[in-house]
Amino acid sequence: MFPPLSDYFHRLEKSNHFILGLTGVYFLVLLFAIYHHEMWRDEMQAWLLARDSSNFFALFQHMKYEGHPALWHLILMPITRLSLSPIGMQVTHLVIATTTVFLIVKYSPFTLFQKLFFVFGYYPLYEYSVICRNYAIGLLLVIVLCILLEQRYKSPMLLAATLFLLSHSSVHALILVIGTTLGLGADYLLNHQKISSRRIYIGLGLIIIGIVTAIIQLNPPSDTGFAVGWYFKFDLERVYKTLHLVSRAFFPIPNEGIHFWGSELLMKFSWFQKYKLIIALLIIGVTTVITLARPSALLVYISSTTGLLVFFYIKYQGSIRHHGFLFITFLLIVWGGRSFKSYFRWPYFFQSYVRTTLNLLLTGLLLMHAVGGLTAVANDIRYPFSYGKLTAEFIKAQKLDQIPIVGDVDFAVSTVVGYLEKESVYYARGDRKGSFVRWDNRRTQGVSNQQVLEKAKQVGIESQSDVLLILNRHLPTEEAIKKHPVEKLVEFTGSTIGDEGFYLYRYRTILGLSD
Repeated sequence: MFPPLSDYFHRLEKSNHFILGLTGVYFLVLLFAIYHHEMWRDEMQAWLLARDSSNFFALFQHMKYEGHPALWHLILMPITRLSLSPIGMQVTHLVIATTTVFLIVKYSPFTLFQKLFFVFGYYPLYEYSVICRNYAIGLLLVIVLCILLEQRYKSPMLLAATLFLLSHSSVHALILVIGTTLGLGADYLLNHQKISSRRIYIGLGLIIIGIVTAIIQLNPPSDTGFAVGWYFKFDLERVYKTLHLVSRAFFPIPNEGIHFWGSELLMKFSWFQKYKLIIALLIIGVTTVITLARPSALLVYISSTTGLLVFFYIKYQGSIRHHGFLFITFLLIVWGGRSFKSYFRWPYFFQSYVRTTLNLLLTGLLLMHAVGGLTAVANDIRYPFSYGKLTAEFIKAQKLDQIPIVGDVDFAVSTVVGYLEKESVYYARGDRKGSFVRWDNRRTQGVSNQQVLEKAKQVGIESQSDVLLILNRHLPTEEAIKKHPVEKLVEFTGSTIGDEGFYLYRYRTILGLSD
């Protein structure tokens, strides 16, 4: 008699050949995708902040407008001292993402096919890997947290250190840390008569320090110019839109085409548009029922999910990279939640039904995630994500980086600055020199084309040199603009990030001096 096929798959998924093989395939696919990915402004902002902060204190000073704690930037700082090329950030991100996948394949309780689908899913393969942001280190730390939860009372300091670091990776991870801490606190209260250790209290203190210091970093200055204010009004339409983010997070399948990023393929189907709120509530409901027997895990899930949804409602609705933390919370519960004690047993038939339902739900979700991940990577390879890289290559080839540069709009031009490895350019918006974008209210007024040209003229006269204009829009043929000695050089347009197409102009200062 041959052993059941399930036994064969179980042995295979635990073998080193499978673990290293799947991790290796993932590494090669991701390496190929990263090689073809053109970074955009949000990726470059972190690199420029780390590169152009002279020390840790300067970094924290620059970070006050960012809306995130500084862990990712602190990781990047030593990398920027080795090389000015932002490729160093991509290599670092590749290592982080591959480590995450290795831990998932080796330690997660998922089946062979669930692991396979997860590894090539939208978040591990694309959003938190190809795109270099602070969210990848958050996903890695959540996976470490899932592994450590089983040994939380034997190694409380390791768990506390993980939560400390996680709280400093992003504001969304901070919300998850707060929810997890509440669940761990409830779990300890339920078991405190059996467990007593000074290390647990020290660990709790470390977690609280992490939460408080992260909140301090997130406190914006009075002159902030991005995501200003809070929305405390009750708005049924806004509630509706916020709840829809659950289905968006759980079904991250983008459309085909150049503007795939952030799109939702399922929104093309009328039935999904009609029922996606019900689907979102069902996902939350099923997860809640599954976790009812483990009240500490339930507290983690309810508090974290509610916290994220409240944040999306009152502060910033965000994008798919932010909504993904709703799925990460689900992942934490279906994996890490198993480590919490179960206080009652459902009837056998119901328990068996719930287990089967969860297994089918998880497999189906991860399969759709894999479709989303592979679709996103294929689109990213096929289409230019941003023209910042190609624009910088053209500027270097023409030696235009040797003359003063004036750019507008600053957030788009910063992508080019990062690829140019240039110390600074003159940003017309905000009226200052710099590399990374300073998100204060000084830059929110905007500038006209005429003001940009006048600034180019001023910079040219001061430097006695021609000036390179980098714009993410074309200059119209208005009479006032025609009076300026400006020559169009080239344009690069048609990228996934629509406002990161660029128009290059040369302001002929020597001619301008004679006017």
